[in-house]
Amino acid sequence: MSFWKELCIGLHRPMLAIACGYLAFMLSIGVLVVLMGAWPPFMVVESRSMQHDDNVSAIGIIDTGDVIVVNSRQNGSSLRTYLGSMRDGYWSFGDRGDVVIFQPPGEDVPIVHRALCVVEYNSTAGGFDMPELADLPGQAWSVPDGGREWRGLTGWVDLYGIGHANVTVCIDLGGILRTMGDAPHGGLMTMGDNNWKEADGERFGVVDQGSLVREPIKWEWVIGKVVGEVPWIGTVRLWLTGTAPPYMPVNSVVLLVASIASVTMLPVALYASAQALDNHGRRR
Repeated sequence: MSFWKELCIGLHRPMLAIACGYLAFMLSIGVLVVLMGAWPPFMVVESRSMQHDDNVSAIGIIDTGDVIVVNSRQNGSSLRTYLGSMRDGYWSFGDRGDVVIFQPPGEDVPIVHRALCVVEYNSTAGGFDMPELADLPGQAWSVPDGGREWRGLTGWVDLYGIGHANVTVCIDLGGILRTMGDAPHGGLMTMGDNNWKEADGERFGVVDQGSLVREPIKWEWVIGKVVGEVPWIGTVRLWLTGTAPPYMPVNSVVLLVASIASVTMLPVALYASAQALDNHGRRR
């Protein structure tokens, strides 16, 4: 019997096992759709706005080319913000608070960023209430007049020591109010973990409101929150669609190639191992 015929016969069982694995994978996707309430239940991360290192990816951090698992069965009361998690230490994907997926009107692509805090519009005061500030220590935030009032805010609010990069976040509530004009509303303030800049030796975080979007994120704009991450494999989709950015983490590419090579060679390795064991048994 020729080598190739033996190989085909030997690969029958491993290929059957792989086919069963693929079927189980497809069934698991169906289960995810039911449980998470989203289709597709996965998204590919296309930017590095959530990375904790510009050049290196890490498991447990949302990096360029990762596939994230989305849970859409979430409402506003179940989402945890960064500020709201400072007291109890709730943690997800390398930092405090939940990572949410949202899509304001006019945005073609959903945005994946961390929920920073909640602002509630106070129509009586004509400003924003930020109740999460009440539970924070005094050194964690400030307003221009040096007071501790978190109700009816209409100016700047500074947050200190935020995120893995330990940045200062300056929120221009007055500018947001002016942008919204006659239709002010509350919602989520959001920010990418990697969205910060340095000036005069100090790091400043850049919130989405006023830079990426015009206003706080309404709850109906929230698609869901990220509940899982599959590293590297989304890189294939970015390559095939021509959307892979030039700053793709090098280690993600290396690990992806190694993973593909391992899966590709698995049937041959199984066959070779079986043949070696069979030959060893015959010699005995």
